[in-house]
Amino acid sequence: MYLVAVIAAGVAGAITLMAPAMAGRYVFGGDIDVDVFIRILGALWLAIGIVAIAGFIDPVRYLPVLLIQLLYKMGWLIFAAYPALLSGKSSIGLVVLTVLFTIWVLALMVLVPFRLLLLGGA
Repeated sequence: MYLVAVIAAGVAGAITLMAPAMAGRYVFGGDIDVDVFIRILGALWLAIGIVAIAGFIDPVRYLPVLLIQLLYKMGWLIFAAYPALLSGKSSIGLVVLTVLFTIWVLALMVLVPFRLLLLGGA
């Protein structure tokens, strides 16, 4: 999970920050308005990718990185993606990102040892 976070979040974040037009095509699946909010998202993704590297060294200590991914992706899916899709306001980028985030959330829910995370291993 950490490796995927480093690759997916880190690369997507770097592209979103440094080449937002390219991110529009390859990350978001279409043209995007490059504004401060897109750059905030890029910074968040890059930070998650960088911190996930530490998960290779101490996976339990860095479980909160995976929890952050789980929570923000679930929030986006519940409050933005699924309502947009249900209302018919979809694009190929939204569909692709929704599928990827749904898979990632399901994988995190199965693979993250919540007991260790929330109870300190008790």
